[in-house]
Amino acid sequence: MKPQEFIQKIEQGIILPLYYFGGPETWLIEEALRRVEEKSLAPATRDFNRTVFNAEVDSSETILAGLQVFPVHSPRRVVVIRQADFTWKKNPTAYIEYFQEPNPQTCAVFIGEKADLRTKFFQALEEKGAVLSFYPPYEKDLFSWVHSQAQQMGHPISEGAIAVLLDRVGPSLQEVRLELQKLVLGKRPGQRIEEDDVLTLTGDVRSESPFELARAIGHLDSRATFHLLQKNLQQGESPVLLLSLIIRQLRILRKAKDLRAQGLSKKEIETRLKILPRRGEDLWKQADKFSPSVLERLWRITLMADHGLKSSRSDKGLLLEEYLWNLHLLHSEKAQDSKRR
Repeated sequence: MKPQEFIQKIEQGIILPLYYFGGPETWLIEEALRRVEEKSLAPATRDFNRTVFNAEVDSSETILAGLQVFPVHSPRRVVVIRQADFTWKKNPTAYIEYFQEPNPQTCAVFIGEKADLRTKFFQALEEKGAVLSFYPPYEKDLFSWVHSQAQQMGHPISEGAIAVLLDRVGPSLQEVRLELQKLVLGKRPGQRIEEDDVLTLTGDVRSESPFELARAIGHLDSRATFHLLQKNLQQGESPVLLLSLIIRQLRILRKAKDLRAQGLSKKEIETRLKILPRRGEDLWKQADKFSPSVLERLWRITLMADHGLKSSRSDKGLLLEEYLWNLHLLHSEKAQDSKRR
């Protein structure tokens, strides 16, 4: 299920007995959970009908027993299972049996890092429920999201203010929303948030943007790449999130080259890929650095890195660094082969 479809169904009051929320964008996951709880629980009895488990600590027997409890003065309970990767990696059988006949008066929300739809666990869950993955929005969509959040707070915001805000805060939706909440304090109802407001009130929350890491890779700038990698890891950015941004950038470059080969104009391609006008020139500079053969070989090692980060217990920062070395070595080898010819 796509997040937008999930929102539409929730707004219609359609609540499934099973959900699995995964992906690197934790703010969107928590917002989805909030929507489920808001539609499922009455404020007066919320504390009696909401239970949270940690699958890394709590046994499957304890969690499954909690799923069978009936609500108190409410049509439904909500049970949240965090660290849910442990449910399907360690002891999936018991959960699969529950998924076949879930308690209709309990909405179970599993929250993990990833979902492997090839496994019986997720196939059984999807029979009666839904699996959703939440990823950071594209840059153009991120601008629209900030507009929407500011409007919900009762204030329009200028394009320049959004650009400065994202430059200072980065792509973390939670951090952006917190800064927006600060910016609207003391403003008159409906007063617009301007660039000067952001410059005055918003500190430089992070030193380096994760988006800049993806951009450095697009330019095959090895020195900037490893500098930005270390800075982002020091800032506490998730290696899974960083790789998701890198994968998205490589997909954009690959798609841009494919569409150009089909005869589309640069403007048509930028519109289709939701590239901001001011980013168009930079996109083509990056795309010109990658030949189709390099992109194809690069895609294979990228998918291997993605699998390794999500399944290995090794240091994820080191795994990401190893992937970036392989990326630059692959391009260097290709460049040397071209010179020999």
